[in-house]
Amino acid sequence: MNPAHPLELTTAARAALTPFAVNPTADTLCDLSRAVNQMTAYAESGNSAGRDREIPGFWIDTSYACDHAHEHIQNMNRAFATGATPTPLDVRTVKYSVLAATALFNEALRSDTPPPADAHDTHRTGPEHDLSVFSIARAAAHHLGDGWQAKPGLHNSQGHIQHFDGEHYLLTVGDVGDMDPELYVENNDTRNVLWNTDGLDPATLALLVANTIRDLAVA
Repeated sequence: MNPAHPLELTTAARAALTPFAVNPTADTLCDLSRAVNQMTAYAESGNSAGRDREIPGFWIDTSYACDHAHEHIQNMNRAFATGATPTPLDVRTVKYSVLAATALFNEALRSDTPPPADAHDTHRTGPEHDLSVFSIARAAAHHLGDGWQAKPGLHNSQGHIQHFDGEHYLLTVGDVGDMDPELYVENNDTRNVLWNTDGLDPATLALLVANTIRDLAVA
C-alpha cells in the first residue's frame, strides 16, 4: 500500500477535528490523536529537507506544534479517563492547537517545494507576512543565529525563544498598563515592552525582538 500524500495528512487531521469539535468524546478524541500522530511522524521523518533538530526551520516548528497539540489531547484524554466532562475551553484549546499544527505542516510542505523560476508575486503570503507572535519569534531566532530556536506557545500567540545553553525569552502580547495590548519580551519575570510598534511589518518586528534579546544578554 502506498503511503498517503503528506497533504492528505492535514486533510485527515482537519476531518477528524470536525466530529471532535461537534461531539467531544473519547472516541472522536482518539481519531483526532491518531491523525495528529501521523503528521508528527512525517514531520520528524527524513523525507524532506530541514530536519536537523539543531537548526530552526519549518519542520522543527511543525514538530513542536504537533507536540503542543498532543499535550492538550493527552490532557483531555486523562480527563475522560477519570470520567470528567471537557469544558468548552478545553475543546477550543485542542481545536486551535491542532489547527495551528496543520497550518505549520502545510507551510513546511511549501518550503520543500521551490517556486517556479519565473514566479514573482510581491503579495505572496509567506513567513515574513505572518502576523502570529510565534512566527515573529521564529524569525527573531533566525536573526539571533546558531543555537537559537523558537517554540510555539498557546495557539501561536506566544513564542519561546531559547538558546541550547538554556537562555530563554518569552515573546507575547499583553496588557502593560496602557490602553492597548503591547508586544513584549519577558525574561526572569521582567517585561521588556516593544513600544510604538503599530504599523511595523513582521520582518521589522522580528529584527526588533532579536536586537532586544541581544541587549538583554549583554546587560
